[in-house]
Amino acid sequence: MSCWNKEELENMLEDVVNELNLSEAMVEKHGSAGAVPAELVRIVLELKDLQIKALKQGLKLINTYEIN
Repeated sequence: MSCWNKEELENMLEDVVNELNLSEAMVEKHGSAGAVPAELVRIVLELKDLQIKALKQGLKLINTYEIN
């Protein structure tokens, strides 16, 4: 049993989502009527992992990609 109630947990998850650096494309595609917050966090973390991997390989990143 959690020591937090449903509203507190939803607020914590919303805080996490708000702290993510979302592009306009992400907000447009996964905004309030789009993905559930947990899925949105997973999507953003996967994207960040790809960006880190690319940077480690010496690639230059540009912000003109489209998210499927």
